[in-house]
Amino acid sequence: MAGLDRFEQFFERIVEGTIMRFFRSPIQPAEIGRKLERAMEDGRVVSVGSVLVPNTYRAEMHPQDMVAFADFVVPLSRQMEGWLAEEIADRGYRTLGRVRVQIVGDEQVPRRTIRVEAQTSATLDRPAIEEDQIQKTEVYRVIRESTGVPPRLLRVMNGPGKDRTFTIRAATTSVGRGLDNDLVLESTDVSRHHAQIEYRDGSYHLTDLGSTNGSRVNGQPVQRAILRDGDEIEFGSLHLQFLPYPVGVPR
Repeated sequence: MAGLDRFEQFFERIVEGTIMRFFRSPIQPAEIGRKLERAMEDGRVVSVGSVLVPNTYRAEMHPQDMVAFADFVVPLSRQMEGWLAEEIADRGYRTLGRVRVQIVGDEQVPRRTIRVEAQTSATLDRPAIEEDQIQKTEVYRVIRESTGVPPRLLRVMNGPGKDRTFTIRAATTSVGRGLDNDLVLESTDVSRHHAQIEYRDGSYHLTDLGSTNGSRVNGQPVQRAILRDGDEIEFGSLHLQFLPYPVGVPR
């Protein structure tokens, strides 16, 4: 199986392994992979007895395109690193350090376009947790600057999607079982159009849309409620938690 085929299957497993489906980007992961591969080949330098290629890659896309990747940017960038490192080894090339890939938003990049910058860096590798936080902070910046909304997370507390998270990234997010919702929850307890989460006046607000099994916040039935970090939300028997988006680099 070709490297890009393995890469695409990995990404499909990420999306299919959750009850939440929100991946409507016009850019597909394989397109990013092809750009990375081209940047790697274009950056080859013949040295004594070997061919040196870049080890640091910056994949740039328009912020509005990147917003659709919000839930998957970290595992996607890590998988890209592993795939690209394998390609480099298979072709007999070498690098001066671990392969690193960061995905960033840049308004100078046209929509539906990917631009990759590659360079050789001999600096000390950062720990994986620090790399992940840098990537998460970039996602936060892109969402905040492109939508005006400070992102939040919804974490599934029970059921088949337990511990999976969804990033709230828009001023209005529709929630329900119907496939036309922004956040699709595949639970029979959830109505087709169950609730709406809206950011306005500096706060997040939840509104029940006349659902069959109702909505609760911290155990209390609600028609409308202001959401605060740490609140627990129930749609029927499905439990979720409203959480801050993790930003900053650990020290």
